[in-house]
Amino acid sequence: MSTINIDAERITQAASSASHSAANLHSEVDRLMHQLRALQECWTGTASAGFQTVVADWQQVQTKVHESLTEIQKALALAGQQYAEVESANTKLFRA
Repeated sequence: MSTINIDAERITQAASSASHSAANLHSEVDRLMHQLRALQECWTGTASAGFQTVVADWQQVQTKVHESLTEIQKALALAGQQYAEVESANTKLFRA
């Protein structure tokens, strides 16, 4: 039989931290993309086309990072909630 030691509160705190990080990341990426788009408007030529490709690739990676962080946050939130509910149910089993 395996032994489990869970701090549901810490899992919930980690979920909250991941949520804040995802929001901050999204905000920073939006700010940077605004600056990069402004640069693209005043830059033409071969180098500009290459730059635009790199920016588009980077934006796809950032989208994937944000999606992954959001999935981590959701999983942590659900795990924390489930662990807390199970502990509460188990505690009720032993009340007189």
